[in-house]
Order: sequence, then C-alpha cells, then structure tokens
Amino acid sequence: MNESKTSSDIYIGQLLNNRYLIRNLLGAGGMGRVYLAEDVTKECMLVAVKMLSLSIGNKHLAERFGREIFIGAQLGKKSPHITRVFTYGITNERVPFYVMEYLRGNTIKQILKVESLTILRFLVMCQQICLGLHCAHQGVTLNGKVYPIIHRDIKPENIFINNNGKKTEIVKILDFGIAKFLTESSGMTMTESFIGSLPYSSPEHMQGQKILDVRSDIYSLGVLMFEMLTRKHPFHTTSHSFSTWCKLHCIQAPPTFEEVNPHVSIPQELQQLVMRCLAKDVNDRPQSVKEILDDLVKIKAQIEQYPSHDGEKLQPEHNVKIVPLTSISEQECWQKQWPKNKPVGLICFPHLLHTPKGNILTLWAMLPQAEIRKLKEKIHTTEFISKIEDYPMILWVTMLYDEQSDLIRWLSYYLDIKDNKEEKILRNLAGIGYYHLLLFAREDPHKCSHVMTFMLTAKQRQYLSDAINLSQNKNFDKLTSSHQAKILLKIEYEKLKSQISKKLNTKSKKPGGFFKSWLVRLFDLFKS
Repeated sequence: MNESKTSSDIYIGQLLNNRYLIRNLLGAGGMGRVYLAEDVTKECMLVAVKMLSLSIGNKHLAERFGREIFIGAQLGKKSPHITRVFTYGITNERVPFYVMEYLRGNTIKQILKVESLTILRFLVMCQQICLGLHCAHQGVTLNGKVYPIIHRDIKPENIFINNNGKKTEIVKILDFGIAKFLTESSGMTMTESFIGSLPYSSPEHMQGQKILDVRSDIYSLGVLMFEMLTRKHPFHTTSHSFSTWCKLHCIQAPPTFEEVNPHVSIPQELQQLVMRCLAKDVNDRPQSVKEILDDLVKIKAQIEQYPSHDGEKLQPEHNVKIVPLTSISEQECWQKQWPKNKPVGLICFPHLLHTPKGNILTLWAMLPQAEIRKLKEKIHTTEFISKIEDYPMILWVTMLYDEQSDLIRWLSYYLDIKDNKEEKILRNLAGIGYYHLLLFAREDPHKCSHVMTFMLTAKQRQYLSDAINLSQNKNFDKLTSSHQAKILLKIEYEKLKSQISKKLNTKSKKPGGFFKSWLVRLFDLFKS
C-alpha cells in the first residue's frame, strides 16, 4: 500500500472512532478509497482505513455490514494470506469503513507493470493465493453455522505482495466479502449495478446467477494466473462495456499461451491447469482450490527436480500482441452476402446459420452505411414482447442507440410458434443464449459491413422456454388469428418505443452505462 498525495480530501485529518487519525490517501477504486491512518491508542501504529462507496441508511444494512466485516476479520485470523481486519464503523455521513493492517509492498498489478515473474516465483505466489482462498472457501463459523466465503472479485489489484523488509514474500488477499455486501446493498439488478471487475468475472457471474460458488473464484483465479504468466489478459479488448465482456467470458475461447507469445516457456501441466480454470462450464473447472493447490505443488516439485524452467522469466516479446480467437460462427458471418431473394431496403430477418459448431441464430439487417458507423459497438439491447394467453407469437425486438447523435434504430420480427421453422428459431435462442446481428450497408449490400453479438439474460432464456412450452400445452381461441396477434403486439411495441424515445430525449446527458442499465430496467417494467 503505497502513499499518494491528494490536494483536498474531507477525511484527511479526521479522527475516526476517537482512535484512527487519517493521514494520507493510499488509493481509490470502484469499491472505495483507502487511507493511511495512525492508531493513536497504540503509539500511532500505522493502519489502513477503507471507506466504501455507499451510504448506509438503515439499521438492517448496518448490521449486515458489521456481519461481513466480522467474517472478514475471522478469515484474517485463520489465514496469514488474508488481510487482517481490526474493526469497523460508520462516519457521521453514514459512510461505512473498516480498519485493516497496513501492508508494505505492491499489488500484483503494480509488479507486472515493471517486471516479469520467474515460474518458481509465480508458483510460490499462487500457492499462497490458493491457501488463502481455500481457507475462505472452507468457511467461518457464525452462530453455530459454517458459512463458506466466496471472494467474487479476485484480480491483480486485490492480491498484495507484502515484504515488510523480509526476504520472503507474503501474499495477502484483499477485500474479502466486500463485493458481496455491495452487491446486496445496491438494491439494483445485475445490469444496473454490476459489482465486480468485468475483466475477471466468471461467466455465471456475468449472466446474473445469484448464488455463486467456489468455482466462480476459480475462474477469476484462472484469468489472474494467465496474466501473471504472460503479463497479458487472455481477452484483449479496449471496450469497457458489460455486453462486450459478457460475450468474451461466456462465448470467446481463451487463446493459448503460444498465441499470446510463441516464445514463452511454460510447463505443459501448468498451461493445462490454467485452461481448466478458464473453462466456461463450471463442471469442467477444478471443483475446489485444493485441487489447484495439489497440482501447483506437483508442478513445483517437478521443476525443482528438473530445473529447466527454474529462474526463467515469462517475458513476452514487445512486438507480440494478443489477437483473441474469433468464434467460428462470427467468422462465417463476415463472409456472408445479402441474399438475392431479399430486396435491397431497410428490412431485417432471422436466419439459422449452419456451422461446424451447430446451428447459430443470426439476424440480418440493412441500414445506411453512415448509421452503421454510428451504431456499431454502441448501446444495444434485446427484448421479447408477447401475449401468449391470446396467441403463440413473440415479437423479437433489437434496439440500437448512439447517444452522441441521438440516433435510435429498432429492428423487430414476429415469430409465430405455430410455425415449425420459427419455433426452431426460438428454441435456438433459448438454448444457446445469443445471436449474431449482421449489418449490411444499403449502398454496398454485397458484403457484410459489421457483426455484433447479443447475449440473452438467463431470465430472457427462461421466458422463451416457458412461452414455447405454454404454447404447446394450451388450446388457443380460434377467434384470434395470426394477423390479429400481430396487431396486438404492434400496439404494445409502439407503446414501448414511445416511452423509450421520450425518456432518451430527457436523459441524453447521461453516460452510456446508464442508458444500458436504464433500458433493461424499463423493458422489465414494461413487461410487468
């Protein structure tokens, strides 16, 4: 925890709990700010104080904060590889804080910026990380009940290498339990207030799964280990959007170490271990940190016995860049041409694309080239409108929006579940949970201009499955025709468009992340 100066800060100089005198700001992040402080009751012993980025407004929330800090304190007593927490409190402004041991050294993120790790140093660090995680996953006892603790935010910034002037490096894991507390305290949905670090979150975390287990931490650990070995994140992107990271974690296969740097020398067993941790399916990952720890011990013993890798630094060449693997289906989309039997005009239609990986749903749309340039990689969302009680039909809606130009485009298509082909489309959507949008320029329709991948939430996939099942088990009123069903859905669709257009006109000053979460919330309100 390195000191950093700040020009003005309301907390510097304050005495918290009549005991902790705030001296300097050490750092700030998404979850809060960390300060250097002195414990005036213990000969000005240095401690670190973390102020969280929220306000506690009621007794229930305060009690839950206290419980999480108590659990974190118990973990720090059980394992030397988890930061010790001494106490906690709430400021006059109702901001929660907790006091922890002051560490001297650097985070793994800071270390990787300036140097590469030898394999032995990597293994020693990872063994200590695993020891800390294993202790937490075994749980702590509270009121006679054992509570396994999931970190939820394993990343280089939360792994501290504490040297304290000693030759040996002691690994400390920071911020246990805080991600869970902030998530539950936000009162918002996953897309509105995602608590965690997008580049290190597991697929199930990204998809909004409420109950995460130890395998979520194991995935994050896999990303961390990959980065420690290569100094590069396995998924390279300049985007900070939720949807981009969701696609990468849920769909994109991680690159091999050789693809990141063909000159890197990493034992095959270690490569395989990291890739198992990065598996999309939780059942394909190691099922406990103990499994990882056992493998690390074996690999370390082999290296010490046959020291061909001993002391080798994992230094990527400076001219090597990570090029993430593009999914087979997305590659094929780029090769497609506008069908000859479709008119050149502003239309859209679905198509099941046959690939070696199976059938992938695509939505083809034609727009002016200027609009495609504005809309690609901007805010987008998907929604489904239905009145299954009247007729088995779903209106599939895709919205594209550029907040800078206030350009909004709606792509919609009616899917009749009575039609075998269209039922198959819906089953595919519910089954694989994503689709590709192929954009073609009206000025040059012969080649695909842009490809976007849209992820469905778990709630949307369940909604489609329920609609299909209900349609097959229900006898519909023959008085309602397909044409009439389209009219009913069109009315609901126009209401939705009108609401969103009005709101967008009044919210145009908000950042893009706000729009994405706000649109999802509005869609949910509209459906209810």
